Amino acid sequence: MNWWSHLSALGGLDITAPVALGVAVWLACARGGRLALAWCLLFGAAMTIAAVSQMAFIGWGMGIESLSFTGFSGHAMRAAAVFPVALFLLVDKPGSWLQRALVLAGVLLAVGVAAARVKVGAHTPSEAVAGCLLGLGSATLFMAHARTKNRAATALRPWPLLLGLLVAAAVLPRAGAVDSHQWLIAVTLKLSGHNRIYLREEWERAAWPYLPPCAPERVRFEYLCT
Repeated sequence: MNWWSHLSALGGLDITAPVALGVAVWLACARGGRLALAWCLLFGAAMTIAAVSQMAFIGWGMGIESLSFTGFSGHAMRAAAVFPVALFLLVDKPGSWLQRALVLAGVLLAVGVAAARVKVGAHTPSEAVAGCLLGLGSATLFMAHARTKNRAATALRPWPLLLGLLVAAAVLPRAGAVDSHQWLIAVTLKLSGHNRIYLREEWERAAWPYLPPCAPERVRFEYLCT
């Protein structure tokens, strides 16, 4: 289970956000602002869809009970959106066998993260698969868009930045994972006006008010741990 937990953590914001930012920075410097903007819009749209789907269930019970679907897995979505694109940009020869192999490696890693989310009990299979497909859709749209753009000659190469970020995010010690789900709960309860969340097990609101998973002195704005 420990191995699955480490694999699952690769989809966390503390790993995927720096890599996504590295992609945007390199694109802006080497390929132009429009391509960087396209990446930011596609990744941001996928992030928004995943977050809104989870909030819809947490606050209002909107989901698909027959599939036990309460929203797109954010970890699976981020891994599938970020890793194939980062590896795609490491190779400067469009359509080469190496580029295709790296993209496939990114896809397999994302599938592994999705499977890990199910193994650690964070999501159901439907949520993990849906999140992975959403992220892969975002990555595919961006890579297709990038291939259509003229590649201006540049001395900047992406591999030092992107490869460095990938390695650093995976191996450097971190103070703790960013609990994005806890933030979603806090925002959703404020928006919904309720103090109880919907639970997948009962498919109805919890019988008790939501308590943030931290000491009372660390709670801010009623529901958020800081």
